[in-house]
Amino acid sequence: MLRLYCSYMARVDLPQSRLRARRKRMRLRLALVSLAALALLLVLIVGLTHLPFLQVRQAEVSGTQTLATSTVAAYVEEAIAGYYLFVIPKRNIFIYPKRDIADGLLKRFPELRAADVHASDFHTIAADVVEREQKALWCESQQCFLMDQGGVAYGYAEGDDGFVSYLGATEGDSLPRQYLTPEKFESLFALVDAISQKLPDSPVETVAVDAHDDAEATLTNGFVLRFALGDAGGDVFERFTLALTSKPFLEHALADFLYLDLRFGDKLYYKLK
Repeated sequence: MLRLYCSYMARVDLPQSRLRARRKRMRLRLALVSLAALALLLVLIVGLTHLPFLQVRQAEVSGTQTLATSTVAAYVEEAIAGYYLFVIPKRNIFIYPKRDIADGLLKRFPELRAADVHASDFHTIAADVVEREQKALWCESQQCFLMDQGGVAYGYAEGDDGFVSYLGATEGDSLPRQYLTPEKFESLFALVDAISQKLPDSPVETVAVDAHDDAEATLTNGFVLRFALGDAGGDVFERFTLALTSKPFLEHALADFLYLDLRFGDKLYYKLK
């Protein structure tokens, strides 16, 4: 005999299941309320950044010598135009791009050595700049550039104006370009200046430095002094001074020599014309 059995299953929500569902709905409502509050807060913050009394109205520039103040001010105005994320004004006094402006000034104007940007009041940005001071020339392919005492070539030169011309490689493809390193150039500059003061009637005219840091200083009378850039400038100057008191240099004028080579320690090599 075949017997059939039928069972009936019914779903019953336990109190624990209903509590879990209620908590889930509460979390969802809380998330929605939090998102709405955050959106409202963002709207309020953006609105505050647009308040008129927090907007920069002008840029004041100080420290320019050859640059036009209006040119620098125009760059600052350009830098604060527009918005962050299309809605927050860069002109707001609390969030204007201070660092970008300072860095941008140095890139846009190679003749500037330093730039400090700060807010002087709620409506004014002050840009205090320091221009480079020409101390020498760096020349390449018939073109010479203004160079400061740190060895930075920063602008096109129209004439020599009595400055010493330096030859050799620099770092960078556009101005400003670094000649040697600041420390090496400052040492070389001091040595060249000392030699020129020692020989005021025939000062140094050009200085060439090769890839091995061997230097040649050519005087206005055609005499060439060779030395190693790695040697201390004081030592080079002392050996040069002593060489001038030696018999060959006492018997001949400096212009009678092709060169004097100081690259070999206490040994001096020279050649007469």
